[in-house]
Amino acid sequence: MTTKTAIKTIGRSVTMFTALMATALLVNTAHALDTVEDDPIAQAAEFPLIHRRTTLVVRDLEASLALYRDALGMEVIYDEEINRARSDNDREQRLRLVFLKASHAHVGVIGLIDYEYGYPDHPAHSKPVRREGFTPGNAILLFNTSTLDAQWAAVEKSPGIDIISPPKLTVYPGYGGEGEIRVMVSKFYDPDGFLIELNQVLTD
Repeated sequence: MTTKTAIKTIGRSVTMFTALMATALLVNTAHALDTVEDDPIAQAAEFPLIHRRTTLVVRDLEASLALYRDALGMEVIYDEEINRARSDNDREQRLRLVFLKASHAHVGVIGLIDYEYGYPDHPAHSKPVRREGFTPGNAILLFNTSTLDAQWAAVEKSPGIDIISPPKLTVYPGYGGEGEIRVMVSKFYDPDGFLIELNQVLTD
């Protein structure tokens, strides 16, 4: 083998090795990205501060699911019954915790929790619902949708909801005072008295 041939052979080997290493790196990177994408806890480590979840303490989980899952179309991503001893009495606490996502499993998740899930006759389930309107101390859960008409029809049929106002046009000043934002706004209480806005931003 001549020196020139040997150099060519070595060059081809180096090129093949480099290509193999690059392919392996791409595969490993893709796998790592997939792993992070599938793991909300791993995703959380990528951001210094996020609004991860709002958890609602509810009286009847099935009534809440009929609204958030069935009418609004959120997807259940976690549903577990958790049993643990209570420190203040002899009975076991049996709670149920559900997470639902709208379009992202990492941001804007709604949690539903019934701390007395294992005890249907517990007084917590018959606690009077307070509907105090838009007053201090009350939060507003706001959802944007592109299919308000269809979702509103489903909301109206959900058990335990109380309608404040059906969809109507509301105009807000644009960001920085530029232009205007036109929104179809609907308002109602969920079965536990939490305020909900279900809105559709108009683009035409």
